[in-house]
Amino acid sequence: MRNRYIEKFDSIIKIKIEGKNINNYIKRLLKRKINIIRLIPISYKEVHLIIKYQEYQKIIKYKTTYKISIIDTYGTIKIKKNIKKNTILILAIILGLFLIITLSNLIFSIDIIHQDKEIRILLKQELEINGIKKYHFKKSYKELEKIEDKILEKNKDKLEWIEIIESGTKYIVRIEERKVNTEDEIYQYQSIISKKDAIITEIKATQGEKVKNVNDYVKKGDTVISGYITLPNNTTKTTMAKGKVYGEVWYQITVEYPFIYQEEKLTGRSKTIYVLNFINKRFSIFDFDKYKSFSTKDKILLSNPLININLVKEKQYELIVKDEVYPEDIAINKAKDYIKQKLKKDNPNIKKIKDITILSNEATDSTINLKLFVSAIENIGDLIEITPQTDIKEENT
Repeated sequence: MRNRYIEKFDSIIKIKIEGKNINNYIKRLLKRKINIIRLIPISYKEVHLIIKYQEYQKIIKYKTTYKISIIDTYGTIKIKKNIKKNTILILAIILGLFLIITLSNLIFSIDIIHQDKEIRILLKQELEINGIKKYHFKKSYKELEKIEDKILEKNKDKLEWIEIIESGTKYIVRIEERKVNTEDEIYQYQSIISKKDAIITEIKATQGEKVKNVNDYVKKGDTVISGYITLPNNTTKTTMAKGKVYGEVWYQITVEYPFIYQEEKLTGRSKTIYVLNFINKRFSIFDFDKYKSFSTKDKILLSNPLININLVKEKQYELIVKDEVYPEDIAINKAKDYIKQKLKKDNPNIKKIKDITILSNEATDSTINLKLFVSAIENIGDLIEITPQTDIKEENT
């Protein structure tokens, strides 16, 4: 038995035969071995036959006085007929798909994320050398990795790390500049001064002469460890002062902290769905078990900025979101902890936060506003170049 699925693509037609003595005519067709797939009686003067197109060519030869006409087509004949009828529409669809695929594989913008303008210019030049430009085709993941390694190798004295991320029709380039470690001893002859007003808490002098003591109050620019050393024989020697100076410094900070805290926790459940974004509308495909809250990791499969459409493969991680309302005393302590962490993060010279005093406290329905006086123990030492002096010995008269 022939596969019915294959038969759907055969050239099959439906014909109408009109005339007297239809039954006799059908018998004649059968005698001539005309293969009739289906016979549909309409009246004693009319019958419909479903046959292959090749059989129709034979029937035409024996039509005699009967009127025969095609009333419908199936399979490849119908497909060809529809293609011919809708040629312009089909060509427009093919051209549209070609444009979408082509445009979605082009790069329309490159965002280089770094504060230093010179670094951004350097990266732009390096990317262009390696074929990453606007209105050029996208590179594969492996090609991007090779380009990253090549740029780092060429600029290893300036760049620590580079990442090129494909986001739709845009590349996002993130860079980390190489930090050159500078030694404290940058001058042949130097003294160590205070770079802030402070009360000295600790002095670690490994070379040079201490001219200040612990608990002394110093102003910005005061010398703490001098590079001029007075020897026992009253001569002066110029050297490179070395050491660390720590002092208590003060900050006045204003902070606004919320009473309502929102905590997100992963449940361990995850799923992969497909999302169609079109003109700021989001359509989830096959998303039967919707998460109330979730975080996502997206991969853009198809994108066209001209018609603002993209297809995204989205990995969703279910979250439990918990809202907690802090009492005022807890919110104040949380605000203090936040300031401690922020100060240490922003200023690596801070060794520890000694004390935090509340100068003013104002509360609203949702936040508490604090003015804080913060004292911190900080590395306050700074280097200053000094001019070497000729050794002078005092003569006794």
